[in-house]
Amino acid sequence: MPMKSFLFFLITFLALSCNVSNASYKQCEQADLNYLTCSLVIYNSYIFCSERASASTGTTDEKAAAKASCDAQRLVGLYYCDEQKKKACGDAKQ
Repeated sequence: MPMKSFLFFLITFLALSCNVSNASYKQCEQADLNYLTCSLVIYNSYIFCSERASASTGTTDEKAAAKASCDAQRLVGLYYCDEQKKKACGDAKQ
């Protein structure tokens, strides 16, 4: 059942997120798929970075700094994904 819910959410997200009034519906649809891919890559990188930071040997402050670095990388990565989608699909949806 969770897989059906996920597929329903994904299809609904893709269908509703692209505005037919955009210059190119296919371009917007591709931008949505690229955004999802980009977000997954950023998420996986964040998980890897966080695990590495928590497994590192060092003081609590050093671990906290490493975790903060992971958080910053994630935020920058997601901002990049958003900007790429805006460039391809337009600002109206954001």
